[in-house]
Amino acid sequence: MTQIVVGGAAVVVDQLARGLDRNRYEPIVLFETARQSNIRESLSKSNIRTIDLRKCSVKQDSPLANPRTDKGIGRKVETYLGGRARGLYFSLKDFYEFVLRQAPRIRLFLRAIRENKIDLVHTHHNLHFGKPEIIASWIAGVPIVSHFHGYYMFTHFDKMFSRFVDAFIYISKDVAEFHTSQVKPRFKSSIIHNGVNLSEFNKTYDTDSVRAEFDIAPEQPLVGLIGRIDWWKGHEYFLEAMAEISKEAPNASGLIIGPFEENESIDRNREYLNKLHSMVSSLDLQDKIIFTGFRDDVPRLMAALDVVVLATSTREPFGLVVIEGMAAGKPVVATAAGGVLDIIEDGVNGTLVPCKDSKAMAQAILNIIFDKDKADKMGLLARQRVAEKFTVQHQVMAVQNLYDAMLNGSQSQRS
Repeated sequence: MTQIVVGGAAVVVDQLARGLDRNRYEPIVLFETARQSNIRESLSKSNIRTIDLRKCSVKQDSPLANPRTDKGIGRKVETYLGGRARGLYFSLKDFYEFVLRQAPRIRLFLRAIRENKIDLVHTHHNLHFGKPEIIASWIAGVPIVSHFHGYYMFTHFDKMFSRFVDAFIYISKDVAEFHTSQVKPRFKSSIIHNGVNLSEFNKTYDTDSVRAEFDIAPEQPLVGLIGRIDWWKGHEYFLEAMAEISKEAPNASGLIIGPFEENESIDRNREYLNKLHSMVSSLDLQDKIIFTGFRDDVPRLMAALDVVVLATSTREPFGLVVIEGMAAGKPVVATAAGGVLDIIEDGVNGTLVPCKDSKAMAQAILNIIFDKDKADKMGLLARQRVAEKFTVQHQVMAVQNLYDAMLNGSQSQRS
């Protein structure tokens, strides 16, 4: 059998493509942007077929390159004409975008489906960005599953396309609730959590060498925040927490591990990065905070940490870094919102703190730093939790079961 994976969420795409039972499914991964070129190269080396949709099209714009913006027009419409008028405005705008930019790509997806004899399409675009592959699948008569990785407010025009989708996958209960409040699934839908490869985090690493790289002594408390530099990731609250921690644990240091995110929010993120560097100076953390930038050895760095932190200022759709930290046997301190609530049992296998509460975050970290027995027990239970529920194997099995149901006709027939 053949299936195609389309769109973003590169880590999940990579894991699913590699993990599928090759005796049952042949994955073909279709990319629309150059941003996942490293993933595509890696997949190709593993004998997984890939297709670059851009090479099939004269127009090479990606729908992700030009996100919906209205420069305040929508708010003005709502102010003077009401909320319904605002919804109509955005629906008309989305219709214009569909006709001008998305509709021409339907034939490209349709050709890819037919030429490669695709039996099932799995798109990682939502209803707003995924219209071309959704319509192409419907025309070709093959089932399609839409995998939602985040939060998105759909217009009435977006919602019309839900009737062409055979199944939805949500990465957490919160993501599911957010979207089902807008779109009632017509067919079978599933909450399938992301997974982690335990073997990558169960290895024995030379943690002393990691610490030596950053001039941090073995006995110094080391706290890490892992994630791209993006305005909603809450790095500023982590810095404020580290300033509080330094009052009681003056030898504690922090690593901020992750690249500057070059996406549609690049200007906002550049300002955010400048703000973080200014905060390091104003909080007198110059000798305590290290920005590592992009690293391809995160499991190795994580092994050297005493605490892993997720500090998002708003709800996190899932929190892959949370299960990675837990898989490494580390106590995790995370903001209590979104998909994280599916993962951590507060005080047992991790610690939850309110969003934007740097003092609570600092106290939670200090409680772990000063209680090694508690830290060790929490890390052990965290690893067990991941092994029981959040491995790549669990994720792949759940996806394959959904594929089987769709392909074996147990799904309701499309109309």
